[in-house]
Amino acid sequence: MSRFAEIRARLRQQLSQHGIVVAPGAGDALGARLVEQAGFTAAYMSGYAVESTYGKPDVGLMTLTEMSQRAAQMTDVLSIPLVSDADTGYGNVVNVVRTTREFERAGVSAIQMEDQALPKKCGSMAGKAVVSTQEMVGKIKAFLDTRTDPNFLMIARTDAIAVEGMASAMDRLHAYHEAGADMLLVQGPYTPEEARAFLRKLPGPIAYLNSESFTMPMFPVQELEQLGVNLAIFPLALTLSAAHAMRKTLEVIKREGTTEAHAKHSMLAWAECNEMLGLSGIKKIEQTYGAG
Repeated sequence: MSRFAEIRARLRQQLSQHGIVVAPGAGDALGARLVEQAGFTAAYMSGYAVESTYGKPDVGLMTLTEMSQRAAQMTDVLSIPLVSDADTGYGNVVNVVRTTREFERAGVSAIQMEDQALPKKCGSMAGKAVVSTQEMVGKIKAFLDTRTDPNFLMIARTDAIAVEGMASAMDRLHAYHEAGADMLLVQGPYTPEEARAFLRKLPGPIAYLNSESFTMPMFPVQELEQLGVNLAIFPLALTLSAAHAMRKTLEVIKREGTTEAHAKHSMLAWAECNEMLGLSGIKKIEQTYGAG
């Protein structure tokens, strides 16, 4: 069994057991390393987070190639499963076939695909449109027939609440479940009471976005578990935290002209950062094979 096949099988096993898998989101391999080193058993590649590393908003500007290559960079440094945002599948069912192959080749353990129409937007933004239920069902089936590893999972997401209402979103998710989606995810907006009632009625394994955009309620992981959620995703936490910290540091540089005092309480030590990035492993390779 290949390394990625073993990791995918581990995620499926984790999701089938009693308990909930928590996957903080990141947009690059640095964030992915931090997630694993913090002790989480899965990581999430957030489309919002990836687009932010390009200095762009999450409005579907990144291509399949850019996203799958970024996913490969992240799986290269991870030994835990990576769940990845795959937007709309980057086109129609023909595009979904290629999307499936590229993300599976990149070592991703599961992709999240939504039923938005192009051009897509961040799920928390206004002005979204959705494709027909039939079109999304076709994409799910295209994924299932294309994947070569049965443990490469599909999370089918609907954004229909903002466009068509709660009843339509529920109907869509039942159709996606019947089509064979491995997990289901619903994007808000909704109130905490609506979310609780909705989650209790969903068939099959459930993923939930705990997003600091606050267009949907955030729930403690313990409550999500009680509501039957199998996978809790925190897509924005690291990106928003990093942007805040970088802005504060830039203010220090502009105001004080040095970061010497700031570094002592607000920065990771240089040596500690090198260790986090795996420098000791590089040194071991050099010693073993005489490269320096």
